[in-house]
Amino acid sequence: MQAQHRPGSGKGSFSLSNLSSAKSDIPDSLLVADSLALNNKRITGYRLTPLLGEQYVAPMDTNTLNFGNSTLVEANSLAVGYLANIGSAAQTRIFSERQEARDFVFADPYDYYITTPENAMFYNTKIPYTEVLYTTAGGSGNKEERLKGMLTTNFGKQINIGGDIDYIYARGFYKNNGNKLLSYRLFGSYQTERYEAHAYLSNFNFVNYENGGLANDSVITHHDEYFAGGRNQDDPKAYDIRYAVKAWNRVRGKQYFLTHRYNLGFYRELEEETDTLGNPLKQFIPVSSIIHTIEYKDNRRRFVGESTALDNSYLNPDGTPRVYGLVTGVDDRTSYWNLRNTFGLSMREGFQDWVKFGLTAFITFDKRRFELPAEIPGLNYGPTGSGYDPTPTSLNFPVSQRYDEFSTYIGAEISKRLGSILTYDARGELCVVGDDIGEFRATGHLQTKFNLFNKDAIIRAEGYFKNVTPAFYTRHFHSRYFWWDNNLNMTQQIYAGAKIDLESTRTQLSAGIESIQNYVFFNKQGLPEQKSGNLQVLSARVKQDIIYRAFGWENEAAYQLSSDKDVLPLPQISVYSNIYLKFKLAKVLTIQLGANMYYNTAYYAPYYEPATQQFQVQDEVKVGNYPLINAYANFHLKQARFFVMAYNLSNKFVEPNYFSLAHYPLNPMVLKMGISVTFNN
Repeated sequence: MQAQHRPGSGKGSFSLSNLSSAKSDIPDSLLVADSLALNNKRITGYRLTPLLGEQYVAPMDTNTLNFGNSTLVEANSLAVGYLANIGSAAQTRIFSERQEARDFVFADPYDYYITTPENAMFYNTKIPYTEVLYTTAGGSGNKEERLKGMLTTNFGKQINIGGDIDYIYARGFYKNNGNKLLSYRLFGSYQTERYEAHAYLSNFNFVNYENGGLANDSVITHHDEYFAGGRNQDDPKAYDIRYAVKAWNRVRGKQYFLTHRYNLGFYRELEEETDTLGNPLKQFIPVSSIIHTIEYKDNRRRFVGESTALDNSYLNPDGTPRVYGLVTGVDDRTSYWNLRNTFGLSMREGFQDWVKFGLTAFITFDKRRFELPAEIPGLNYGPTGSGYDPTPTSLNFPVSQRYDEFSTYIGAEISKRLGSILTYDARGELCVVGDDIGEFRATGHLQTKFNLFNKDAIIRAEGYFKNVTPAFYTRHFHSRYFWWDNNLNMTQQIYAGAKIDLESTRTQLSAGIESIQNYVFFNKQGLPEQKSGNLQVLSARVKQDIIYRAFGWENEAAYQLSSDKDVLPLPQISVYSNIYLKFKLAKVLTIQLGANMYYNTAYYAPYYEPATQQFQVQDEVKVGNYPLINAYANFHLKQARFFVMAYNLSNKFVEPNYFSLAHYPLNPMVLKMGISVTFNN
């Protein structure tokens, strides 16, 4: 299970320290409310803190370097495991990057593709802005394509509206592992001195064919021996897979989000500044804000198998199929919705010279509803599959069982986000009424910035303490192959860490330690289990870039140590290295030629279970000790970026062991291409 807090997932809090370790993500003032009006850029992108809707500048993807690499799934993390295709289920191997599980855990594997209030972008632009991205890889039978687009424009200084869309269609290099993902969002903002509002509606529909992984890993590791019988060696779609019949998962979701505030304050005359008539100019100074945020989410999941042959993949110890209900195929369904209202009152930082911090109090009302198949009379349901009945019944899960949960949280936040010498924020929230009573989260962040060799140096400390209720679907889940109703204890987590960013040497260092009590994970049988003892995770990370004229060399490495590798397996060392030459041709075309590598030490990587869409521990095979090498050429011409990349080039000259998760290999070597064009003039 994931371990770090997921803001806005149905439960939780937020700290700007969670956003990123990169200095560019966190400007001097942290917040953008005052700077937007003074910004002379053609377009400014920003995000919002959840619940309270504070604005902070967020970098936009306009880099001329590493454009091709940014389109890979691997670019989302220093180390990530996934099911070969872009758009497939994925999980970062870096524990500190894992987020707290949603109640609707089936959306967790698609973290990199789902818009949330935490990662949703808003814009302020002086002219209409459009960005279009298209990438492609492979041939007609296994082509992988992605199309992204965004359009936004301002109507005066106060109103901005826009929309974005993301469409992925991957046919898959292996049998029955294609996917199709579609998501879109309509967003807008309205900002005056007194009133501010940000809203969006989003929708997604993700379909992933499931093959259960390879039936025999030697098809990759001992390729020639496996195909000694004369079968087609060149077609990965001929490789044997675990699922003998077609099966797929469909995960859908929609979200409506609105955060708005009314600012109370006064006008102050600006010294020595007048209008054209000679009257002194006045500036509105916000003193306090009345805040309201409402968020509604609706999610549905469906797992479909075309015939009962899939039952042979799920057996009881006595060899009988582990099924619950009618033996006529698979059609598991469940749904969930969540309505959250937050009301807050804040005192604004800096409205007088002596007010050096901001203070906010808030209350949140959280209503959740889940629907699952109900038990069928006469069957004995249990986590080991004892409910198997060889005599089919007339209906497969004929009745839905409804679970309603409601919780009320109170919380407060104190923060200093203006200035650079010292900034901090501390936040706590407690569930005082409802199903999560006793749930508590406290987060803190402290940062200082100073000059070192005429460049910025930043030192940041952060920590949190949490006592949280395990996600709903780890407590209750009813389906054809898995059925459980667990009574799980709350999970306690304590984390402390520090980060150092030295711009003068292009060095970033970080380290942290986390202690977890009652950690929840999915065991080798695919069932949620709670570790009774304590679990510790020690981590350290270093990033060092070297640039000399046209030569560039980017390096990043992470060290992780889990105190219980059977419960939480992690690669001990993960490495990324990127070496390149950058130069200009005819003074207008920027060219970057290079190669990058992703590597992690071997470990018992989790197995992705399609019937639950969760990553479960296993001790059959190790994954790692394989350098994933990609060679590329990136180009930048005015407002266009394009690239050509040979992906998994190491497949041709390194021992083939290119697995990403247990029994799930990466794609073999393939040529990738893409182009991105912006229109902002």
